Amino acid sequence: MTALNVGLVGCGVMGHHYARVITDCGHCRLGAVCDLESARGRQCAGEWGAGGVFTDHGDMLGTAKLDAVVVATPDFAHREVVCDALAAGVPVLCEKPLATTLADADAIVQAGRAHSVPVMVNFGNRHRANARRVRELVLGGKLGRVEHVYIRLNERLCKTLTISWLQRTSPVWFLLSHCVDLVRWILDEDFVDVSARSVQGVVARTAPGVPDIVSALGTTASGVCVNLESCWTMPDGYFGNIDFALQIIGEDGAIQADLFPHDLALHRHTDAMVQDYSMDVVAGAGHYSGWWEDSTRSFFQAIATEDLPSPDAAEAREVTRTLLALDASLQEGRRVRLDEVK
Repeated sequence: MTALNVGLVGCGVMGHHYARVITDCGHCRLGAVCDLESARGRQCAGEWGAGGVFTDHGDMLGTAKLDAVVVATPDFAHREVVCDALAAGVPVLCEKPLATTLADADAIVQAGRAHSVPVMVNFGNRHRANARRVRELVLGGKLGRVEHVYIRLNERLCKTLTISWLQRTSPVWFLLSHCVDLVRWILDEDFVDVSARSVQGVVARTAPGVPDIVSALGTTASGVCVNLESCWTMPDGYFGNIDFALQIIGEDGAIQADLFPHDLALHRHTDAMVQDYSMDVVAGAGHYSGWWEDSTRSFFQAIATEDLPSPDAAEAREVTRTLLALDASLQEGRRVRLDEVK
């Protein structure tokens, strides 16, 4: 298999993670990097052996002869880069969420279709071993009709305060994007309405108006009640990098999954099951594997084999629509139907 020549746009924290996976992937090479800050681009290129360094993604697309592009810019800065890559005929792996406006999401979806070029959005939690097992159990009918989902994703304050564009994001976009996608994927259905509330405190001292915590209730197309929570001000002394948990209750049973660490329990009226999943971020012989790495590699594998990567831009557009409804609910203090988001 000929190695894919991959370009990277955005050399911040996530960009370095992508560069690591690209160089660790046996059928990829990091051909070029692009960042508005030339020094940061040169540092990333030097660390990971990229062949070219650019400050303009258009120049990179025009000269580097790329087989794929990874877009790791901030959430609000995806549209132009992704659409330009698609117009150049280059498949795109885009960091989540796809976009922060519906107009941007629609433009990306339309560009992919117009140029017949694939886009994948990296909702990596779909590659967690127990998340996949949860989906299998739910769609296989082990719980009967699902009635309620509870999901939370919390992170430590020390990580939150490292975000250079903190003023332009929130737990809705940074954390609940993962939760919304995971619920939609596990249940295989969309949200129809949401109602959200937030609390401001520590983060607002650095980024005025940005909440510490967001809690929301949502309803899916089949009537499942979903409780979503995200807090990114967990104490710095918290024992884990994240606190990620999921509970699904149905007429015939319940599933509890601590997505960090990876344990899963199924309880039914007739029996029970417990499965333990070891920590899936490991290093061996200089190579990395884990749910996020596996998700990233799945894109390159799909491109190399001319398959369609998933989730695509159309799926990710529905996540953006749900997040916009959550934002509207926070601003307006009311329940918002997704069909109101245009």
